[in-house]
Amino acid sequence: MAAILFPVFAQAKAAAKKAVEISNNKQLDLGALQYETDNDDYFMLSTWNSTYDTALPTLDSIYLDEAYPYIKNRGIMQDPMDPASVQQREFPGPGQGLTDPSTLTGTLQEEVSLFNWCATADWGVNFQYMGPTLYEPSNPVGPAVPTAISSTQVVRPGDAYMALSSVWNRDAAGNPFGGGNAGVDAPCILDGNGNDTRPGVSNGQITYWYGGWNPTTPLAWNVFGGVWPWYNSGHTVVISYNDGHVKALDITQVAAGCNVLDGWAGEITNESIYNWSTTF
Repeated sequence: MAAILFPVFAQAKAAAKKAVEISNNKQLDLGALQYETDNDDYFMLSTWNSTYDTALPTLDSIYLDEAYPYIKNRGIMQDPMDPASVQQREFPGPGQGLTDPSTLTGTLQEEVSLFNWCATADWGVNFQYMGPTLYEPSNPVGPAVPTAISSTQVVRPGDAYMALSSVWNRDAAGNPFGGGNAGVDAPCILDGNGNDTRPGVSNGQITYWYGGWNPTTPLAWNVFGGVWPWYNSGHTVVISYNDGHVKALDITQVAAGCNVLDGWAGEITNESIYNWSTTF
């Protein structure tokens, strides 16, 4: 009897956690939409100088950092299925790029702590289409130029992804650690004619990315471009959409309409079902 009941209990527990995550993402989604309402319909900016420093003049700010006045709850940034502890989210460890807030004091300590929580949120923004980070052609390594699209530019808000379940990193065995990631890469950016379909990006322009999706490297943290299927034994992703609704989707459906190849080598094959794009 126990052998029968344990899997049932485990499934029920996972289903309950997924319901919590959908509710959490709904609150994050609505916080982002409130931010847009108060900022001329523009999406949150990620001011990225690669310093992970919230102090001027090298200010870094990240998406949920901008929307936090509307959210006011760090806990909803954490997927219940993600095993990362509060301590890991505050500082995933040496070599992970984030500043250790325990080395700071006062207001700056609190700002860096919040920044780290937002950076490791399990709500990864579809930033290649919500606001690509650009580099000047004359200086391809920085400083980065943040952009943000207007909600009025989103052609199909009920279909277009705003943010998806994400992962910070994985160890050599493929186990996730460190929490989620503030941004995720789309699986494709080029149409069948080789044109870049991201808003405001010219063909060949240098942009910040995580290396795209890499299906031939299954243990890589960016096998799905930073997206992570926390549910149904690694099959299901929770997705926030641009109209405010949230739903779970099988990872095999997340890249529909795209011929996924390593590092954006594939192309968009069906624009009508490619829901990463905000432009068609």
